Amino acid sequence: MKKKVILLAASTGGPSQIKEMLTSIKTLSCSIIVVQHMQEEILPFFIKDLKESLNFKVHSTPVDFLFEEPSIIVCSASSVLIKRVNHYNIVADSLGQVYTPDINKLFNSFVPYFDDFDLKIIIMTGIGDDGVNGASALKKLGAKVIAEDEKSCPVYGMPRVAVERNIVDEIKTIEELVECFKELRWAF
Repeated sequence: MKKKVILLAASTGGPSQIKEMLTSIKTLSCSIIVVQHMQEEILPFFIKDLKESLNFKVHSTPVDFLFEEPSIIVCSASSVLIKRVNHYNIVADSLGQVYTPDINKLFNSFVPYFDDFDLKIIIMTGIGDDGVNGASALKKLGAKVIAEDEKSCPVYGMPRVAVERNIVDEIKTIEELVECFKELRWAF
């Protein structure tokens, strides 16, 4: 059975929106991996805030993971997924990173293991285009890509590029995303 995972990516303006979405969850029915651009020395404070604010266990990378029990994982550095015999590791990998953490690195690391997962990708507010190439590679394999709409974004960069590259299945406001996360409706 495929493991249901949401890959959630954001940059400028993302921390408060991510917290709003994650704190709205009533029942965690899939794993959520968060990649938020942030200076490495500030990321631990973001992770600590989520751990204190959420009703669910929050892991930070590096982490060994079976994906059997739904969890929230926050990348504490540029990270990649590695498959072991009966589990996965999400480990730090700064080689060739462009951003901290590097969204494309994480997304692209899922490509070899795509058949193990049912993936939803959410590209939120942020400058630049990080995550779009990785999302495009996963989209070609069958992942669903959702972009935050322009009006909701403090910075309409990453979602704009995703829309322009025609890889987006749906565009949602932050309010619509919060509603989806309340019940974690997998079809969103």
